[in-house]
Amino acid sequence: MSLRYVILGLLREHPHYGYEIKQNFEQTLGDVWPLSYGQLYPTLRKLASSGFITMQTVPGKKAIEKNVYSISEKGRRDFQEWFDKKVKKTQITVKDDFSLFLFFLKEMDIERLLPVIRKNHDVVSRHQAVLQGRLESLGAGAPFFQRALIKKMIFHLEAERIWLEEIMMDRKAGPAAR
Repeated sequence: MSLRYVILGLLREHPHYGYEIKQNFEQTLGDVWPLSYGQLYPTLRKLASSGFITMQTVPGKKAIEKNVYSISEKGRRDFQEWFDKKVKKTQITVKDDFSLFLFFLKEMDIERLLPVIRKNHDVVSRHQAVLQGRLESLGAGAPFFQRALIKKMIFHLEAERIWLEEIMMDRKAGPAAR
């Protein structure tokens, strides 16, 4: 997922301050994708320098100047081209700390690994339950995209949970299977 298109999509609605972009992003995508100011502001600068957005400095409350970002016509065209693509790139990477951890356990006995796997399984299960509760609390009146994104994350966590269960059940993953 490209932060560029999230920003362009949000700015299509109306101009925003950087803080507002982050708040809107976190309200809708925060469960799926955490966003830091360290990601946001460099991306805003890059979009502005490329002509996809414009920036206007305006006086803020308490005499602090704020930058208001707006989408340009070039940005609207770019967003529409991206939006109109029929097939989106599917992310199938396993770039997370636990997968990296497993990669380096060639010499560790599976029995020593099991408590770590169980702990990760518990964390994944709790996170899945929290998201399921959030989905239920949103109700049918919540925006479709918000429900769909939460469901997607629940399904990802379900796959992770099942994978961890299979690892715990597979005693053959010991040194002989490596």
